[in-house]
Amino acid sequence: MYYFIICAIALVSIVMLLISTILMIKEIIGKGGEKNVGRIMKLALYAMFTGALSSYLVNSPPLSMETIFLLLKLIFIVFLIITLHEMGHFLAAKAFKVPVSVFSVGVGPKLFSFNWKNTTFLYKMIPLMGYVKPNTAVEEKLPLLFQCIFYLAGIFVNIVCFFIGLTIYFVQQGQSIIGSFEIVYYKFIEVIPKFFSIIVNLKFSDVVTPEHDIENSIGVYISMADLAQEFWIGFAVINIMLALLNMLPIPVLDGGRVVLVVLTSILGIIGIPKKYIKGTFYSLLLFGAILLYGPMIINNIWSNSRQIGMALPEYLLWTGIIVTGLINIQIFLENRRNKAKPV
Repeated sequence: MYYFIICAIALVSIVMLLISTILMIKEIIGKGGEKNVGRIMKLALYAMFTGALSSYLVNSPPLSMETIFLLLKLIFIVFLIITLHEMGHFLAAKAFKVPVSVFSVGVGPKLFSFNWKNTTFLYKMIPLMGYVKPNTAVEEKLPLLFQCIFYLAGIFVNIVCFFIGLTIYFVQQGQSIIGSFEIVYYKFIEVIPKFFSIIVNLKFSDVVTPEHDIENSIGVYISMADLAQEFWIGFAVINIMLALLNMLPIPVLDGGRVVLVVLTSILGIIGIPKKYIKGTFYSLLLFGAILLYGPMIINNIWSNSRQIGMALPEYLLWTGIIVTGLINIQIFLENRRNKAKPV
C-alpha cells in the first residue's frame, strides 16, 4: 500500500509534467489560451514538488503510521497558525476600514473557498504561506502609524499565541498560571537574540547549496513532525518561528514592508515625486522576493545538474540555449502568421 501511494504520487507528477509540456507546445505554436503561461508555471511547480516528494519517499525509510499521524497533526497546526497570522492583518484592516478582497492561506491546488462580507476566503493544499489582499488605494491613504500596525498585526498575533500555547503547556505540567507565564516570558527574551544571532552568522554556503533542494527540504519538514507530539509545544514553537521570520527586514515579509512604508514616507516628506517612490517600493519588493525565493530555485537547479552529471555552468548554458531556441521558434511562427499578404 505504501509503495502504491508513492507510485500514485509519481504518476500525478508525470501527468502534470506532460500537461505543462503540451500547454508549452501550444503556447509556442500560437494556440495557447489567455492564461496559458500561468498554467504552465503552476503545473511545472506542482510536478516538481510531487516528483521530489515521491523521490524522497522512495529514498527514505517508509513512514510509520505514527509519523503520518503526526504529519497530519503538524499540517493542521501550521494551517491554524497561518490563519491566525493572517487574521491579525484582516482584523487590523477591518479596524482601519480598509476593504479586503482576498484572505488566502497556503499554496498549490485549491482545497476550498467561501465568500463572507465581500471577502473571498481561500485555502490551498500546502500550508507554507498566506496573505490578505487589501484595497491598495485605501491602504496607502492610511496614516503611517496605522500602516505599520496593519503590517505588524500578524506578528503580534503570533507572539500572543506563543505565550498562550506555552503557558497552557506549563500549566498542564503542574505550574501555576503566573509561574508559567514568567517561564514563557524568559524563554521569549532568550529566543530573540539567539534567532537573530543565527541569521547574522549564516554563511552563503549554508543557504545556497544543492543539499537544500526540494527533496531534502521535504525531509526537513517531515522531521519537524516531532513538534506535533505535544500540541501546545508545537503550536507555540511554530508561532514564534513565524513571528521572528516575519520580523526580518526583507521587503516581502512583514518587517520589511514596515521598513519600506517608513522609507517611502520619508522620501515623500523630502519632496521626491510619488511615481519614483512607488517605483522604488515595488522594485524593493521584487528584490525581497528574489532574496527569499532565489536560493530555493538555485539549489534545485544545482541539484538537478548534479543528478545528470553536469557542472552548474554547463547545465545553465544548455538550459539557456534550449529556452532561447524555443523563444526564437515562437517568434518565427508569430512572424509567419502576422506576415502581411502581398498587394
